[in-house]
Amino acid sequence: MKLEKGQLNKKDVSIITEDLGNRCVQFTISKEVEDRDGDILRASGVDFTNYMKNPVFLSFHNSREFPLGKVTKFWVEGNSVKAIVYFPTLEELSTNPEQASEKAKLVDFTYHCYKTGMLNAVSVGFIPLEWTESETGFDILKWELLEFSAVAVPANQDAIAEAVKSFGLDKSVIKEYFTTEKGLDEKLSDVEKELAEVKQTVARLTKKLEETEKNLVELPDNVVELPNV
Repeated sequence: MKLEKGQLNKKDVSIITEDLGNRCVQFTISKEVEDRDGDILRASGVDFTNYMKNPVFLSFHNSREFPLGKVTKFWVEGNSVKAIVYFPTLEELSTNPEQASEKAKLVDFTYHCYKTGMLNAVSVGFIPLEWTESETGFDILKWELLEFSAVAVPANQDAIAEAVKSFGLDKSVIKEYFTTEKGLDEKLSDVEKELAEVKQTVARLTKKLEETEKNLVELPDNVVELPNV
């Protein structure tokens, strides 16, 4: 990874979540250990002043999508950076929870995933401000936090959130999720079949066009000149 001041960088960190109750989950989002890129984010060097003006919890660094939750607290404790995220309920996000939107269901599903440890990774988007180069990567001494996201695959395998205090996922949430995923797969399969048919049609038309062009090239040799009237 190449670092430049003012350039956005992203770091994935593995976690274990602690369910604090009332839809709040506590994360340790960065710990001073070498990640898989060979880099270290120093907890004491984080600046989250601007971030806390709009402290949302994103999905895969996608700032254009509706956020999954809101960070209610962010702080440094020893060599760790910690945050508490609040995930709104279906009732809060819907006028009728029984007809909740897909976005509202995704927020609820994400909460349960972190609550049970089914998801154990997050990611920070940041701007490096000061660093030194090491044998394996970079020791990032000062950095500004820009955003904080849910991800599936971590780079910092030793970052943690305190402990899991929860029980199983809501079966209806899981069923809804996988039913939706299955439906998407079926739709994708239909699109792929249609695309294959279109390619076959294009191939047939291309062949006919080539034959027509060949006939046009040969045409002058077969033309009979008509007499003038």
